[in-house]
This record gives sequence, C-alpha cells and structure tokens, in this order.
Amino acid sequence: MTFKYSNSVPKSNENATADILKAASDPKVISFAGGLPAAELFPVEQMKAASDKVFDLYGQEVLQYASTLGYLGLRKEIVKMMKERAVETSVDNIAVTTGSQQAIDLVARMLVNPGDVVITEDPTYLAAIDVFKSYGAEMVGVPMDEDGIKTDALAETVKKYPEAKFIYTIPNFQNPTGRTMAIERRKELIKIANEADLPVLEDDPYGAIRYAGEFLPSLKHFDTEGRVIYLSSFSKILAPGMRLGWIVASQDFMAKFALLINVYWFMLAWKFRKATTKARTERYMKYRK
Repeated sequence: MTFKYSNSVPKSNENATADILKAASDPKVISFAGGLPAAELFPVEQMKAASDKVFDLYGQEVLQYASTLGYLGLRKEIVKMMKERAVETSVDNIAVTTGSQQAIDLVARMLVNPGDVVITEDPTYLAAIDVFKSYGAEMVGVPMDEDGIKTDALAETVKKYPEAKFIYTIPNFQNPTGRTMAIERRKELIKIANEADLPVLEDDPYGAIRYAGEFLPSLKHFDTEGRVIYLSSFSKILAPGMRLGWIVASQDFMAKFALLINVYWFMLAWKFRKATTKARTERYMKYRK
C-alpha cells in the first residue's frame, strides 16, 4: 500500500524529539537534552487526592464535554499566576491547552501559509521548528549573545522580510541555549515589532523556575498593542504528563483561536483541569504566604 502523504508530513522518518525522550527514559541517564523535570518531585499523592475529590464532587460534570476555552476555575487561577508575572489579563483572554506545544501548533495553523517567513532565535526550540515546518514556513534565524536575541540584527531581519508572519522567542532560559533576554532587549524587541506591525509569539515554559537572579517582566508585560501571544505550561512546575498549558492573547485573537480549538477540544480531559486547579490552589498558594 502506498500512502500519498500531505506536505505537512516530514519526508524523513528521523525524529530527534522522540530520540531525546527515549534516551531520557533510561533511569540510568540524567539527560540535559530535553526539558524533563525530576520525576521524584512530581506531586503524585497530591494529584491523586485532588483527582479523587474532583470525581467525588463533580464526577458526572467532568466526564461531560466542556467549555472550548477550558475550565473557568483554572483560567481564574491562571489570571492570578499572570499577575505574579506582571501581566494584567482576564479569563476572556485565556485558553487552556494540551501543553504549550498544542498552542504553538494552533497559533502556527492560524498564522502560517506555505512559504511564509517566521523569524526565530538562532538556535531555537526543536519542536517549534517541526511545527512551523509542517505548515510550510520558511524560518529565518537571528543570532544571539549572552543577553538573548541581538535586536540590531532582528531589526535588519524584519526590514529584509517585511511580510514575515511573526517573531517566535523564548525570552527566559531559552531552549536550547539557556540564555535569558536582558530587559532592555525585551523593550527593544517590542519596539521593533510595534514599528513593523508584527505579532510576537512568546514561549515561556521556564520563567517560573528561576532559582537565582531577579525576576524579569515578560514581553507581554510591555505589550501595549495586543500583539504579544503569550504561552506557558504546567509541565515544568507540576508535571508534563498532565499535558496542560495556556495561552494569553488579545480578545480579537482569542475569538479566532476559540473557533480553531473546537476541532481539538472534544479530545481533552476536563478532569485534569479541575484537579490541577485544586492541586495548584492547595499546594502552591501556601508558598505565597
């Protein structure tokens, strides 16, 4: 049997992401190749208790279809989390996703047509590259230094590719370099995007696990025009197997996003959204005190 695959299917069967995860699954290996949390730190008992309680109290409800944008209680908690990250937002600007990876895919699906240019840091996150390629994007990398993306080079790249669809960036502990974008560079990036009327896709899975140094406001904090699409995840602060992330964007963008996520939403388990809300509230709120 010969299958006639679409252009979105890679021509090669090589799968670097799968290889990284396979190597990391060996208990004898401590892998620095992927962003895998330490499994011994997963709150297994807390999540089990939260899940059991959710079924006891809301069993029929959580097994039913749910809101397109995600469980309202969790979105309210995310509003509080975003405030801690110096971003004021509302539940109407937030959707819960199956990890931030799904959000990357949906944003690319919304914005990218075959042949479109996506501007990224060089190097950048391997799985994001795979997503953008699957939609036919041409990626143009911008060099970095120890302070993150070089904004002088970014300005030149934006001028060279005025029809680029968006800038993709990981400002905090960038994957794979581990670099954090300096605050002045963050401001300059937003200025460049504003002048070029260019959206910014900010991927922030690591910002909440800083162990040293000062907190730096996200790009979304400096966004006055609704052009920054902010993504984050519970994978690094709770557990990646939950497959929970979120997106924060302007209401105009979220209206279109809600239409697209309808295609996926029936596959998602609302139980985990409710359990995550309970576990997050009970486990993490005490650290604010």
